[in-house]
Amino acid sequence: MMKLFASSWLVWPWHSRAVLVVLAAMAWLLWVAISPASLQELDERSTDYLWRITASETPERRIIVVDIDDASLAQIGPWPWPREVIAQLTRKLDHQGVGLKLFDIVFTDERSGSIELSHALAARDGDSPSVLAQVFALRNESQLRLGALAGAVAGVGCQTPSVPAQGFIANAYGLHDRVGHITPTLDRDGAVRQIPGFVCSDEHIYPSLTLAGLAALDQPALAPPRAPALFPIAGIGPWQPAWQLPSPILPGTLIGMDAQGQIRIPYGIARSAWTSISAVDVLHDRVPANTLNGAWVIVGASAFGLADAVPTALGGAVSGAEVHAQLLAAMLDNAVPYTPRAAGWLQFGYVLLVLVCLLMLVARRPLRERRAVVLLPVAAAAFALLGFTLHAAALLHANWFVGWSSAALAICLVGGTLAVGEHARSLFEKGRLYRNLSSYVPSPVAEKIALTEPTSEIEARRSDVTVLVADLQNFSRYCEALPPEDAARVLHRFFSTAATIIQAHGGVVEEMVGDNLLAVFNGPLACENHPFKALTVARELQLRCSEELPNTAGIGLEPLSISVGLESGMALIGSFGPARRRVHTVLGQTVTIALRLQGLTADLAYPVLVGQSAAERIGLLGEQSDLALKPLGSFLLPGLKQPCKIFTLRTLLQTGGMAEQSTLRYLNQQHKNIVT
Repeated sequence: MMKLFASSWLVWPWHSRAVLVVLAAMAWLLWVAISPASLQELDERSTDYLWRITASETPERRIIVVDIDDASLAQIGPWPWPREVIAQLTRKLDHQGVGLKLFDIVFTDERSGSIELSHALAARDGDSPSVLAQVFALRNESQLRLGALAGAVAGVGCQTPSVPAQGFIANAYGLHDRVGHITPTLDRDGAVRQIPGFVCSDEHIYPSLTLAGLAALDQPALAPPRAPALFPIAGIGPWQPAWQLPSPILPGTLIGMDAQGQIRIPYGIARSAWTSISAVDVLHDRVPANTLNGAWVIVGASAFGLADAVPTALGGAVSGAEVHAQLLAAMLDNAVPYTPRAAGWLQFGYVLLVLVCLLMLVARRPLRERRAVVLLPVAAAAFALLGFTLHAAALLHANWFVGWSSAALAICLVGGTLAVGEHARSLFEKGRLYRNLSSYVPSPVAEKIALTEPTSEIEARRSDVTVLVADLQNFSRYCEALPPEDAARVLHRFFSTAATIIQAHGGVVEEMVGDNLLAVFNGPLACENHPFKALTVARELQLRCSEELPNTAGIGLEPLSISVGLESGMALIGSFGPARRRVHTVLGQTVTIALRLQGLTADLAYPVLVGQSAAERIGLLGEQSDLALKPLGSFLLPGLKQPCKIFTLRTLLQTGGMAEQSTLRYLNQQHKNIVT
């Protein structure tokens, strides 16, 4: 199956790559279906890191936190404080000239001093409105209904994007009409990154604390928030949020909400940049002059046991007042992040662009270049990180929370599958190249060539080998008489049969030149008893190949036959020549003797001739089988100075036969030549 895929890849590479892209898309869809929250969590956590490294250290003076801290409890008394003290704190803040007072505190029960507190909260409503808090149960954690809800947006029902509530903790009835909820949305890791702009309860919607504060500033007279001051408008453009809130008090500010009515909380101000004043210092008039003049104040509690501590993007659990302060500061700076309606299309377009780039990396690569296999996963990882960079740039410069993990996952899957495919293609091509190369040179040599760089140096070694040379006798005349196609078929069958026999006995075919074949035993491949195995091959070649040769009697030609010469001894095996054109061959006197022996077969009329060294090594092994050798005498082979004994198979000897007569004639002629 894998081989079929790899071969089809070579024939139709783009079809195969398209299949891999589809597989990557299916894997992405499966991931999104099984674990969509994991991608969202990666988006959020990476954005948390972005907030931490980019948060501004510039001191924030427009929004000040009045903190009911441990020092305040130590001097004023334990919580809850008398309502008269809260009323006094409110009047002190009014005296300091604050522009807005947001209380991150809920006064649930009716007790003494409530009337005084109510009057204090409403006293400066025209120029310094006060907004109390209330809390809703949004995750079915409670059905408790405590206190009386207030601050509903008049004339607007729950059809507006809002989060349904199951219970609530509100202020005492009639305490104050300006109220906003302080209920955050908790992510899976418990961190606060969003807050519902509106919460629905009993067919009324209630704004968040920050939105109620903006509405209070827009309405100088004491009255519940009204439309259109807090009326969401559906986004219409691709770059707008699903819903947006216009604010007359902050013209030009875009407060975006997603389709579920959530407002994303930015954390663009470092924790150290906030100005926090202890509540006891306000009560005792220890606040420097003009520190609070015109500032928007959030009254919260950080004292141990009082704080509604929540984890945030800046790390650690802090008072919920920081969440509202961050959101309020972003509203002042027109920096409330939101997800544009085209966010999904932006990620999709980015994935398509990256896909084109990845495909360009693998387009028209020649077989010798394999860099794409490494570049694809590296490029995919780089593009995934670039996606985070673009997400960060959009968030910091355009207030767009686009997200990047979904696109990054798709890119990594595409890059990974393409890399696996290219790697499989590379392995298949290398295997095919090795197999093709092995058909021209011995397999061990092909493997060495494939794994090493070409060189101009001699790469050879001396080995004790047995060299076998086989030849088709009378093949040249056969080629003259018949078409080349017929000659090619005969030669192909001879080489195929011979190579099969040689490889079956541990030999390696080194050369096929013309009608001549040269094989080596115990050369590139180790081979025990190689002289005897070479002689066995010589016998099988003489028997089997002769049977496959065509009958030439009908066309008036001498019969085709197989002649074999073999010898054992030391030889040099290796590669020679320049780096651009190497040749692998076998050199040495052993090869020369084997070649001369094969050439002598025609003169002696014996199809198999064995050299002296090979015969001596075969010895008893031949005597104990049908491969016993018989000496023919000493012959001076062409090109050699010393005569050597020549042997043939005893089964080929026939007393008084033609071969014996040819041998005697050759010996007599050689003796005359020596005398001359």
